[in-house]
Amino acid sequence: MRPISYHPAREEDLPATAEMFIRCLRNDYYFKPEEYLKKLDRQKELAGCLSWKEEDPKNNLIFVAAVGEKIVGYVSTGINTGEPLEYRGELTGLFVDPDYRGLGLGLGLMREAGKAFLKLKLEKFVVYNYRRSVANKFYRGLGGILLRTEMQNPGDKPLLTDVFGFDSRELLDLLEGAIEKRKKTEKG
Repeated sequence: MRPISYHPAREEDLPATAEMFIRCLRNDYYFKPEEYLKKLDRQKELAGCLSWKEEDPKNNLIFVAAVGEKIVGYVSTGINTGEPLEYRGELTGLFVDPDYRGLGLGLGLMREAGKAFLKLKLEKFVVYNYRRSVANKFYRGLGGILLRTEMQNPGDKPLLTDVFGFDSRELLDLLEGAIEKRKKTEKG
C-alpha cells in the first residue's frame, strides 16, 4: 500500500469528505433512526461543510488522510460553543473509510487536530461522541476525560452522548509515542 499523507483539506477534497461522512454514518451509526440515515444527501452535506468553513475560516478546519490522491479519512476542528468553556476547542468530526481502518489513520488524524489546536492556542478541546458508537472506545483509549453525558436527539431519537475532554499537548505526546510504536511493530 502507498504511504499515508495528511494535509489541510483543499476545496476539491470536500466532496470526498461529504461522501465519507454519509458512508460512515450509514455504516457505523446504525442506532440512528433509519429515516434520518436515508435522508442524508451529499450535496446538502457539502453545502453545509462549505458554509461551516466560511463562518470561521481561521478556526473551522478540516484535515484529510490520503493514500495517493484518494481521501481515506478526515478530521474537523472548530471552537467549542458549549460547556465547559475552559475547553475552547472542539473536534467536530473524525471519520475513516471503513476499508482503511486498522492502519492508524485515526491516530494520525487526532495528531493533526492536536497540532491545529495548539497552533491556535487552544490548549484543551472536547469531543462529543454517541455512547453507542464504536469510536467511544477509541476516545477513551486516548485518555479522553469524561466531562459529562448529555442527551442528543438526532432524527428525534434520544441518544446518550459522552463529552470527552482532551489536553492538546498531552494528547500529542501520547500520539507521538503510539505512532512510533506502531511504525516499529510494522517494520519488525
